[in-house]
Amino acid sequence: MNLQNRKVIITGAGDGIGRALALAFAKEGAKVAVCARSQDRLDSLSDKIEGAGHLFHSSDLGTAKGVESFYENIMKQLGQVDVLVNNVGAILKLVDFFALTDQDWEDSFQINLMSAVRLSRHCIPSLKKSACARIINISSIAAASPQEAFPHYSAMKAGLSNLTVSLAQTLAPDKILVNSISPGPVWSKSWEDEAKSSGSDFEQVKKKIMEQTGKTIPLNRMGMPEDLTGLVLFLASEQSGWITATNFSVDGGITRNPF
Repeated sequence: MNLQNRKVIITGAGDGIGRALALAFAKEGAKVAVCARSQDRLDSLSDKIEGAGHLFHSSDLGTAKGVESFYENIMKQLGQVDVLVNNVGAILKLVDFFALTDQDWEDSFQINLMSAVRLSRHCIPSLKKSACARIINISSIAAASPQEAFPHYSAMKAGLSNLTVSLAQTLAPDKILVNSISPGPVWSKSWEDEAKSSGSDFEQVKKKIMEQTGKTIPLNRMGMPEDLTGLVLFLASEQSGWITATNFSVDGGITRNPF
């Protein structure tokens, strides 16, 4: 993929998709700067990641101060941004519309949408100097196909997908390519927390969740974080030089949209 020494920013890298992406980019020789709330999870990632010169920053990207602190450390450590992966996001509450408060909506807005807005704003001046600049936003199939549960999350992911197309047009003259990826059901901390909260044997509950969810997917299995790494690496590479303002569904065939 020719990603050697590329400076790659990945948010929400403590677990799930973000963690898998950090490991994949580092394996390709990139220098990564990652952020998560949990220092323990960052320490675990640091122990497993290949290469040197990476940045592991603990911060809450649901706040302007947290984003600014992360960006300042990025520039101190890496001095440049070539690829920004806005991956951080959270459902926060697995409930329906009537169980959500104004604060729930505000919290979802800050972490799922404003984190990407703020970090993109900070990184764009540096991206303009890159020979192969990319912004990749991790959205969700819930953006285009919302269900009854967690409408706040679906609405914010729809906003992120919309922002992707808008930014792609704004930044096209600067040769900064902006795309989004919409995963389907991928095993993550949210699913893990749900399994643990059941009070039953974790492994048995996990197996049941994955089997039941898999039955709703044409490929008959739930996604894993590593299922997204190949596409993200491709979009970050020079091989994707004529792709922008595009959303890619990675969902085992759930969406089935021919256009």
